[in-house]
Amino acid sequence: MRRRIGLGLGLAAASLASFLTGWAACAADLTPAPATDASEFPQAAPYVTLFQEVRAGVFDHNEIHNEGSPIDVSIETLSSTLPIPGPSNPWVSWFFQPRLNIGAMINTGGKTSYAFTGFTWRIPIYGPIFFEGEFGGAVNNAPTHPEENRVDMGCAVTFRESGGFGAQLTSNVDVIFSVEHVSHATFCTHINPGLTQFGVRVGYKF
Repeated sequence: MRRRIGLGLGLAAASLASFLTGWAACAADLTPAPATDASEFPQAAPYVTLFQEVRAGVFDHNEIHNEGSPIDVSIETLSSTLPIPGPSNPWVSWFFQPRLNIGAMINTGGKTSYAFTGFTWRIPIYGPIFFEGEFGGAVNNAPTHPEENRVDMGCAVTFRESGGFGAQLTSNVDVIFSVEHVSHATFCTHINPGLTQFGVRVGYKF
């Protein structure tokens, strides 16, 4: 009789232990998973704002080869910085942070004008002072044959380079003193007259 009671109690204890083990496993499955840090997932690339900054300026028109109309008006828009992966070293990282530019240099006397587009790089120097360079292409309305008081550009499509120093006056306003040049680099003819302008631009960031 005692053996039967002991055997029954043992079976009951084993059944209870098996039930408790199964219940604990189910409870563990029902426990919510810990929150995952969003930074563990790849983040979408930031959007590029095509019209982050607008600039206007006044330039001395091609003093080297005078066309008889010395004043140019410059208008330009710039995008936000392009999201290009690059090194973190500040001495070289600026090269991987260009902006797109679109603009025009308009001669007020109806002489040679041009529209341009390309890339703009800004290199901080000290405090609000920076150097800025631009490189791209341009399309001009210069004559395709010799004409008095005009520069024969050789072809309508040229390169454009610009460089100068500026200052960040406020978080929205900066001023840049620059020189820029457009020419075909002897790709069209064996001579390369080109146009060179000196002037100042004021930019406003939105």
